[in-house]
Amino acid sequence: RLGEIVIVVDTSGSIGKRELEQFAAEISVISEEAQPEAIHVVYCDSVVQSVQEFRASEPFQLEPKGGGGTDFRPAFEWVAENDIAPACLIYLTDLCCDSYPKAPEYPVLWVTESRRTAPFGETIRLSLD
Repeated sequence: RLGEIVIVVDTSGSIGKRELEQFAAEISVISEEAQPEAIHVVYCDSVVQSVQEFRASEPFQLEPKGGGGTDFRPAFEWVAENDIAPACLIYLTDLCCDSYPKAPEYPVLWVTESRRTAPFGETIRLSLD
């Protein structure tokens, strides 16, 4: 079993309903296939707006909050401040920002429809349905 994971949902103003729906579908697949002990869903625009926690395969309803600018650093700061040592952090985003933190010790996966590439971790392309 996979330990705790953190999934950050970019809720900045550049993210629309279509992206949020796709992000929810991705989180559902991650929960079912990876079976992590816990999923911390962090909603972040330029600050952490809210956090939800789910257990593996537990039904969930995303409750995104935000709509402001974008800053990637607060989500990583939230992980450190809450003493979480995630198996990985998955950031669902359009990568429309240049405010990155230092690379953390844990693996980071950036999931985006953008052609941009994050400066650390792995960036994979998401095709919005």
